[in-house]
Amino acid sequence: MSSTRSRTDELESVGYELWLAPEVEELDGWRLRFAHGVTGRANSVWPNGDGTLPLDDKLERVEAWYRERGAPTLFQVTDAARPGGLDSALAARGYEVRVAPVSVQVAELDDVLSRTQGQAVIDARLDDDWLRLWAGSRGFDRHDVARTMLETGEVAFARIEGVAAGRGVVVGDWLGITSMITAPDARRRGHARAILHALARWGAERGCTRSLLQVDSSNEPAITLYARAGYVAQHEYHYRLRR
Repeated sequence: MSSTRSRTDELESVGYELWLAPEVEELDGWRLRFAHGVTGRANSVWPNGDGTLPLDDKLERVEAWYRERGAPTLFQVTDAARPGGLDSALAARGYEVRVAPVSVQVAELDDVLSRTQGQAVIDARLDDDWLRLWAGSRGFDRHDVARTMLETGEVAFARIEGVAAGRGVVVGDWLGITSMITAPDARRRGHARAILHALARWGAERGCTRSLLQVDSSNEPAITLYARAGYVAQHEYHYRLRR
């Protein structure tokens, strides 16, 4: 295995833990995830494990599984996807690339702390206002499912009341950052930097030394914010969708 693929495998394994779907089924090295449409990651196939089934047979089983749940079949694809050539095989089967790719970025937590500043409230409990701000920005109406996913793991919720929010997840010595949101009329005021700073401090207190986040590659303001906070892009993933 190449060092690049090995690194992608490591980071995708960390990223998997940041959004644990309420329903997961193992299929010959793949993980099928379903969360009633709350996030793309938790409603997609994580195809990063080796298997022995013929690919066509495996894909038919996957598609039937999602069809039973009334959902389209969605794959989260990186260069660590298995078997090799999966992306091309999905394209040949009629799967289309959905939206922009997502950039997976990492940073040393000390760098994030030194490059960010500001004050935000940290709470181990997910309150209704935080949930409404985040879910409303994404168009998710299944707040019960969202709450279950957001509260899973060793987590913290940062907020600046009514205008900004973010979530931290401890995965070994990694701090995962998810669910960053700033209200449109409150942007460019340093709120996101304050959320990052508060979560980084919380993670460091729990022994984390590294941080990982995932951001839409077309979101230039967020990309710029994270670069200034010390994050560096490692790889991308994209979704392939078949309805």
